[in-house]
Amino acid sequence: MTKSQFNIKISSELLRDIKKQAMMSGKSLTEHITQLIEKSLENKSIDYIDQSCIEKIEKLNIRFLNLESIVKNLEYLSPNITPFTDSEAINCTEFMQAFFKRESELKGSNNIEIAFEELVSYINIHMELNSDLISRLRNILLEKNSIPWTAKELNELVSDDKCNCPIRKGLISWTGKTNFPSQQEICDKGLFLVPNI
Repeated sequence: MTKSQFNIKISSELLRDIKKQAMMSGKSLTEHITQLIEKSLENKSIDYIDQSCIEKIEKLNIRFLNLESIVKNLEYLSPNITPFTDSEAINCTEFMQAFFKRESELKGSNNIEIAFEELVSYINIHMELNSDLISRLRNILLEKNSIPWTAKELNELVSDDKCNCPIRKGLISWTGKTNFPSQQEICDKGLFLVPNI
């Protein structure tokens, strides 16, 4: 095995400790440092394991938020769930706009478009939005004086399953908020809920 010289700068305290450790182990400084580096490289799977754990935690977090969302809806909703009405669609629109604006500012997002793209990526975890829906959502969240959602649009979006609105789920996942109101609360109270989340 050919050898190469490798110069690094470390603190004098660290060098002292390494020399002391090398002497105690009966090795030269070069042998000791080489062995430490080799031992460190043997654990090359650590990054993969750490990344794998992070991904599992993120997936569990999304599942947890989904379950929490369902439970909140069950606590609030009556057994007779009705489709969105136009007044509920307006409340939902106003809630989404106010909440998105506030959370974008809290996240320190200098670019509202980047914040929007992040949100869409979280919504797509729950339901893949087509380009028309993304365009419509962009208009609602980013444009002033946009036309609110209609009951028809929201009912088509949720396939008549009002409790499982992918936009609401995306907002929960994007922010990690655990005290999120149920879909029916949003329908009933709209933007007045935002200060309490």
